[in-house]
Amino acid sequence: MKTIRILSIAFVITFLSQLSLSAAGLEEVCKKIDQIICEQLPAGTDVAVMVYDLTDDTTLYAYRENIMCRPASVQKVITSIVALHSLGADYTFETSLRTQGQIGPDSILDGDLYLVGGIDPALSEHELRQMAADLKKAGVKQIKGTLYADISQMDSVYWGTGWCWDDSPASFQPYISPLMVHQGFIGVEVRPTVKGKAPDVSLYPANRFIKVENRALTDMPSLGGLVITRDWVNNDNTILVSGNSRRREAKDLSIVGSAEFTFALFRQYLEDEGIGYDKYGWGRCPTISISLSQVSHSIVPIMKEALKESNNLFAEAMFLQMGRLTKPLQAGFGDASKFMDNFMARKFGFSSHQYNIVDGSGLSTYNYITPSFMIDLLKLMYDNENLFPHFYNSLPISGMDGTLKTRLNTKSTINRVRAKTGSLTGSCTLAGYLKTAGGHDIAFCIMNEGAIKTAPSKKVQDDICAVLCGLTH
Repeated sequence: MKTIRILSIAFVITFLSQLSLSAAGLEEVCKKIDQIICEQLPAGTDVAVMVYDLTDDTTLYAYRENIMCRPASVQKVITSIVALHSLGADYTFETSLRTQGQIGPDSILDGDLYLVGGIDPALSEHELRQMAADLKKAGVKQIKGTLYADISQMDSVYWGTGWCWDDSPASFQPYISPLMVHQGFIGVEVRPTVKGKAPDVSLYPANRFIKVENRALTDMPSLGGLVITRDWVNNDNTILVSGNSRRREAKDLSIVGSAEFTFALFRQYLEDEGIGYDKYGWGRCPTISISLSQVSHSIVPIMKEALKESNNLFAEAMFLQMGRLTKPLQAGFGDASKFMDNFMARKFGFSSHQYNIVDGSGLSTYNYITPSFMIDLLKLMYDNENLFPHFYNSLPISGMDGTLKTRLNTKSTINRVRAKTGSLTGSCTLAGYLKTAGGHDIAFCIMNEGAIKTAPSKKVQDDICAVLCGLTH
């Protein structure tokens, strides 16, 4: 009995000693993070931070965690989590070719034909061309009725509330519609020819819809640098090329009226296949119809593109599809925002005082969240064993891929952080998960405000992550 008592006392002393070391280690980590914030935070800026140990189910660090900050592209984390829970991991985005008519032995489709847009951000020009080829394979050479484009799934508002009008014509801010080929932008390539002559200008995808005004000359330095743009002030799609062309240059530009462009390209592909039509226009497809061709893309790779590459269009497509759950036709950004508010309150128990969400990508300057809200979402996702793998595997990996490919690439941090980056003029954010040296899973959210230059803020974020990765517990 005496031996057992001595062993028990020894065990308690050892256990208490370990607790003391753990507490001391945690205190040291907090001091290191405090030091990073005090010494490295750029003057005139601020930061809000929360760190949560998912393995121990406890908060490790919190600083201004209930302060509202703009999430920038970290908003895509919120959109993805709510989309997975509401739409489901099996949800698909579909574009289809439908009719109520019949194909006669004379190869004439006796009836109207509808190209139905499904807000699919991944629709490619190759898939659109294949839809025209499928129609030919079905035996159609002539459409007797009207060729319609159906864009009824969404209203006519192509940008989210609080988007910056002067970001146009950048391809990262497309004119969103239910029918969007090539992600709503046109690729422009300029190649020099002979000195004093106009350079060659190519568009991708090649089309007869967009015109080019080429005022550039080859190897004429007096003209200044090469400029590739369009008349975005007047919402005109004419590509304007000017200045000196001395090497191959390329630029992606958003397309005004992405549905009009997609519909024009589809008509071009029909003509290439030798399929004729007399009339075309805009109209809603009847509820009862048959599909002659269909293109679909799963939500998981769409989410992966939104998170890893920070693709705004892919995030907004998920956002707008959620709006369609309560308003199947003519859904808009406001409908999606309202749906997310109601869903998070009903399903997750969140209160709107923790956030203000108006779009899916984070382009809006009106989005606001708190780090504590983000941590609650990350915890909720972590605990969902069915959906978490889809989400976790879609996040950028430190030093490996996506928007973290060139960040956190030291020996102690590479392949240890899975997180979404965010940057907007005045805001720089990072939120996600990391694995400590001691094997614990950590959720974290770091939100820098007033960050006009992002490099110093990113260093603060990366150094905090490095400290957390080094935890041995």
